[in-house]
Formats: sequence, C-alpha cells, structure tokens
Amino acid sequence: MISRLFLFNPTNELAIANGQVSYMPPANLRRFESDLASLPWILSDEDDYILVTHKEGNSLKHLSDYGWKIPSIVTAPEEIPEKVRLIFSPWGWSPAVYIKFKRFYHLAAPTWHTHPLARWNANSAQLLSRETGYALLKEIELIRRNYPDKYSQVEIPYLPVEVSSTAKLSEEFQKTEPPALIKTQWSASGRGLFKIRDEKDNPAESDWIKGMLKRQGKLFIEQMLPKIQDVSFQFMIDDEIEYVGHNYFYTDPSGQFAGCAIGPPENSSSYFKDQAQISAALKQGAEIVREGLIRTEINKNYKGPAGVDGIFFINKQKEMKLQPCLEINLRYNMGLANIRLKKRIHPEARGAWKTGLFKQEKWQSFCKKKTQANPPVFEKGILRKGFLPMVSPDAEKLFGAWLDAE
Repeated sequence: MISRLFLFNPTNELAIANGQVSYMPPANLRRFESDLASLPWILSDEDDYILVTHKEGNSLKHLSDYGWKIPSIVTAPEEIPEKVRLIFSPWGWSPAVYIKFKRFYHLAAPTWHTHPLARWNANSAQLLSRETGYALLKEIELIRRNYPDKYSQVEIPYLPVEVSSTAKLSEEFQKTEPPALIKTQWSASGRGLFKIRDEKDNPAESDWIKGMLKRQGKLFIEQMLPKIQDVSFQFMIDDEIEYVGHNYFYTDPSGQFAGCAIGPPENSSSYFKDQAQISAALKQGAEIVREGLIRTEINKNYKGPAGVDGIFFINKQKEMKLQPCLEINLRYNMGLANIRLKKRIHPEARGAWKTGLFKQEKWQSFCKKKTQANPPVFEKGILRKGFLPMVSPDAEKLFGAWLDAE
C-alpha cells in the first residue's frame, strides 16, 4: 500500500536561503508551523499520514465528528503499519527537510528513490528560487508575442531586472518608476519583499537589502502593477504537466497572504464585472502557463505541486489584463489547498478561509464565539455554510486557520 507522509514546513524557502541541514526558523515561524502542523489534511486522503512534532493540539477529531475522512497524525515511524510504503510530501523542499524524514526512510516506496528531489544537490536551490519563475515568464512572453490574438487577455508589461551589487541596484533604482518591489531569491507568502513607494525608498541604503544581497547573491526589481485581483494557477508536475485549476486569493497591504476565496472573490472593482472577459483571461492564462512550463522542461528536474501566482491589473490603456506569472511556487501552497478544500464544500457556498494571529489562549474563545454565531451546516457530508476551524479548536494556539462560508 502506497501512502503519502505530509509535513507542514512553509519556512522551506528560508531554510534554502540558510543552506544548513540544521536550520531552525525564528521562534514565531516555528510556532506557526507547530500550531498549523495538521493543516495538510486538506491535501491528503484517508490513507495518508501527517508528521507532527507532538500530537497534543493537532487533533482533527472535530472534522471526523462531521463524518469527514481524514488522514492519521503521527510522530514516529512505529505508528505506521509495516505494510505501508511512503512517498514523502513536505510542504516544500529544503536541505533541512530530509532530517525530518530520515527516520521513515526504511518505509520509502520504491518510486521515492527516482524522485528528482530524493537527494538535495547543487542545482536544487536554484530550481526552487525565483529564477525558475523568471525563466518561465520569459517563455510565456515569447509565446504571447508569437500568438498575440490567441492570448489577447494576457499582457506582460515588464520583465524583472536582476541585480547582484549595490552599485547595480542604485543604477536600476534611478531608472525605476515607483511603485516597485525588490524581491529576494527565496521567500514565500509575501515575505522577502522591499517596497519602493517613492523616490525616498532607495533600496541601496537599506541594511536589510544589503544583508539579503550579501547572503543570497542577487535580488530582483519588479514594477508593481495596478492590481485588481490576485489569482493563481495550480499544476501537478510529473511525466506530464496537469492543470488542476485556478484560485483567487487575498493579500494584505504588505503583500503577505491573507486568505483564499470560496466561490467568487469579494471584489468591488468595476473592471472585475465582465465574467466573459474573466473566463477568457483565465482560460488563456492556464493555457499559456502550461505551455511555458512544458517549454522549460521543468518535469525533468521536478515532480510535485506547482502554483503560479498571477494578477488581474489595469494597463496603461485603462484596460483589464492578466499577468499570469509573477512567480512560481514549486511546493504545496494555499491555492492548491483551497482547490482541494472546495471538494468538501457546497458549490453555492461563498466566503473565505484564512490564517491569523491570536493572543495567547484567544483561539479557543474565537472558535466558540464564531461557531455559536455561524454554526456549520452539512448536507450529505458537504459543508453548506458556517464557521469551521481548520485546525483543532480545543488547543491553545497563537496561530489559527478557519473557514467562514455563507
């Protein structure tokens, strides 16, 4: 029997940048990983397993009580039947993740040994950096130029500029029209960004930027586009590249992930009203990104989930267009989780699911109040509406994840 062993380690990009197998995230991020350690249940099947440091606080009983089939939570290989063979599925790959799985290697499925990331090598870090996303973006722009009528809703106004020294950074800053972003090679969920709001935000004078440039070797400058709506295109990469679907998500003013939409996103922009145009843009975006992935031959070096973040924006002609590839995440991500989660939710449900920070011991009271105000309603095992904690509501947590549906 083949099962997957999941691990929630969304700090993998930070671990890649650090480069050490012994990497330990900052305390608040360790707490984030610990509090939400059971979250991969959204991506898993009943016969899968989720590896956690401790079971206390990571129970999924509140979900099984609703009749949902959920994976098993484990802390050691002894908790997995001997007949089971495992495919290792961390949230994301890094040099540090292999230590977590080492105790389970004797249970590895035969196919594990042929996985491109069964071992970390000199090319792994670059593969999982922003450079892969930018290589994909260049392919997409070439396709768009060759077939402008086919991809009429797609537009790539700017290509990122690579800088590897403070002198080059100052030079490019003088050419850059704010607003713009400086991005590090490895970051996630809106972290690793420096925003240029006006001419006073000179990145060459920032100690943080100087430190990142020294540690990571290069940075990237991108123009910010007038955003209408964030969207992602989700793929599973194996011998073939399978398109899984699109996901609408939200970000806060700093650019960090702020939740995923259930159903259509909440968007009041007058540009975001033409459903025919939106559907055409999404279809073109999915097609051109998949073709770009094929051209990069990414499946020779990577197998697993891939999320490509894009944006609906207003171009210089005051038209809504889609930039389909701001970056690629070669890992599990909230967008793919949201697509999987929708299979358990009524198609007419509307709302969002989010992650958030709570003061100590406030998560439990938050769940109780929200459940009383908006109790979950199920129809044949499908959530019709209501509030649903996505991690245990009965444990003290600093970070929580929950769904609100109407």
